[in-house]
Amino acid sequence: MIKFKKKRKRIRRKRLVTREDRILTLANCISISRIVLSFPLVYYLDKNQLNMALSIILLIIFTDLIDGWVARKVDEITHFGKLIDPVADKVCMMVVVIFLVFKIGLPMLIFFFITAIRDIVLITMGVYLMLKQDRVFASNKTGKWFIFTSSLMMLSFILNLNNILSYGLYSISLILFIFSTYYYVKRYLKNFKELKIEDTNVLNI
Repeated sequence: MIKFKKKRKRIRRKRLVTREDRILTLANCISISRIVLSFPLVYYLDKNQLNMALSIILLIIFTDLIDGWVARKVDEITHFGKLIDPVADKVCMMVVVIFLVFKIGLPMLIFFFITAIRDIVLITMGVYLMLKQDRVFASNKTGKWFIFTSSLMMLSFILNLNNILSYGLYSISLILFIFSTYYYVKRYLKNFKELKIEDTNVLNI
């Protein structure tokens, strides 16, 4: 019985490895749907139809919560999924941030620039390491909390809730932004160091 279980685990691992390069999986389609939903979101925000915009935002948040769970549940964790999940989050978030720049002004403009610069740098580093090491790094927990808190912050501004609540969430988002950036950079620098050691070892052979 124990041998059978071990054999079954090995088979499951092999299946998982063969699926890592797949693109059209259920979980990936759920992630991609967030990017698709950003287009009607822009439309309804522009038309000031907040009820429809709020419904789409809640749907986007729901898809963000379940795509990873679905991937693990059906053994469809893929390289593309690890890449598209944070990209989809950032696309949706930036759509709302750009809308709020025109509504709120300077605070959201600052938030937009620091987030955009950070994301461009991290995506560039991630793609470089993916090409060099054939590895794709998933979002870390602090990054997920940053996205979640930022979503709540943007919702509070869109719905014109209490300023203390809105700017409180804004401050928490900035703190999580700093921590998530630190952990991302630390992880990437560690892998750059490993890559340099590997290159040195190859040259010495």
